[in-house]
Amino acid sequence: MSSFEFLPFEICCMIFDYLSVSDLKNASLTCRRWCHIIFSDYYIRRFMLRINLHRSDQSRMVKAMGSPLLSERSRVSVPSSFPCSLYQRCRAGKGKSKCELRHMSMVLRRSCRHYNNITFVCDNRSEFTDNVFNVILNLLRPSGVERVEILKIILSSNLNVLVTILNSAIRNMTRLRSFHLIYDPQRRLQCGDQVRPCVVIESQTITHIELKSVIPEQMRLPKLNSLDVSLQPGIAGIIESVARNLTTLQLQLDCTSANCGEEEIYALSLDQLKTLKLSRGIMNEFSFPIPVSSNRPGLKLRFFRHLDKLEKLILEEKYTAENIFLAICETSRNLVELKIDHLKVVNCTVLDKLSLLQNLKILSLPNIYSSHEISFHYVYLPKLESLHLEVFKDSSYSFSKFVNLKRLTVGSYSSQAPEVIDIISMHIQRLQELRLYFLDYAGVPSRTFRKVTYLGQLRKLELIKGHLRRDVFGRCPPGLSALETIVFNFCQLDTEHFDGMREKFPKLKDVRFVDCLVRGQLPYSEVRLSYR
Repeated sequence: MSSFEFLPFEICCMIFDYLSVSDLKNASLTCRRWCHIIFSDYYIRRFMLRINLHRSDQSRMVKAMGSPLLSERSRVSVPSSFPCSLYQRCRAGKGKSKCELRHMSMVLRRSCRHYNNITFVCDNRSEFTDNVFNVILNLLRPSGVERVEILKIILSSNLNVLVTILNSAIRNMTRLRSFHLIYDPQRRLQCGDQVRPCVVIESQTITHIELKSVIPEQMRLPKLNSLDVSLQPGIAGIIESVARNLTTLQLQLDCTSANCGEEEIYALSLDQLKTLKLSRGIMNEFSFPIPVSSNRPGLKLRFFRHLDKLEKLILEEKYTAENIFLAICETSRNLVELKIDHLKVVNCTVLDKLSLLQNLKILSLPNIYSSHEISFHYVYLPKLESLHLEVFKDSSYSFSKFVNLKRLTVGSYSSQAPEVIDIISMHIQRLQELRLYFLDYAGVPSRTFRKVTYLGQLRKLELIKGHLRRDVFGRCPPGLSALETIVFNFCQLDTEHFDGMREKFPKLKDVRFVDCLVRGQLPYSEVRLSYR
């Protein structure tokens, strides 16, 4: 057991690949490290079968994630622990493509593992169209259909026949909980077409469905309570048909049409909602300009005044007006999580209304636009545990009054960073995670973290967009901090190894570099150094 603890993360994943699903569940109960590895995002993706039949990718391989390359002539048997993510790529020649398709069918037949998470990526612009249904039917054989819990289909053209076949299989998936039907947004923006498959989605078990740029004719889902859709003409009717039991709604406001149905959404009555997320997609050269105030303000205000059961609200719009913020605070008093990406404030005392949200635990206001100073001095949130502030005017640093915070993200200029860290260290001493967002790339002073050791419970420190020199931790008292993880995100670094880091932070285990410039060179997207 002691020797296994020193094995690298990736080696442990390869060893766990030889276990069945039931054995993996038992292994996750052995110790904390095994549980962390098995349920990590990196390893859990191995339980998703992904078949890519897209013509645009000309890669010449059938690749199994986490295993050696499988050749077409391979005749070895596939073990029951065969890794659960396959990538099927097309070749230029028609005959070879069919051969590869037969090989993939053979691999799936030999695999004894039943997949509960399946993803299809396909189009109808290649010779795969004639035979793709054989692969799908081979995969969704009766013994495996009943075990599928998550099904995801990504289309790049209108495949009504494919959707119809899969829809007939959905009715037999007695464990299916989540269904995702996505039309490739890049092709939609370039061509301007919309997918309207002539299909009725019917299931007695689906509780969550995702529809991106796709509108089915009808949905018969009595247990549906979560819906993730993109805004387009006609989507309001779909939402209204399932509004009775709907408790979670995620709406992406990225429609490329001037008449995209946003007003129809705000005219709906969704009194049962507990989770609402509104996000606006990124516009590009194929998008049409959409006015920010494309809907009547009165409709939107009335919409939020009826959401009295909300517990989680995320607004990722271009900006949120002050009257909408007031309506949220006065109506949705059961909120536990509130995130508003861009809040426009005219009255500097409007933030005092946050005191009405006595159950609030997570507050995220990354960008607060105001011509005056804002203040949290008169805001009382007894249960607040997480606070996120980046761009705001608060010279008195009044956010430090929330002394019970466990997670804090705060933005600061490099020259002001030492003062910000000093105030946090003196007032918020129960902090466990600190994310410091630098608003410029000026050099961070070496005295910035001199009092970080006052945070006796701090376990994770993340630094975002800063220029960090070799001696940035030079003034930290040695041996006093309980820090375990340091993450450098989009930073400019002089070195990967800082002076005295081992002595300053004796409990340090992991140091991560994510998209950082090290000595002017861009490293891998993510690099992890182990200090164990």
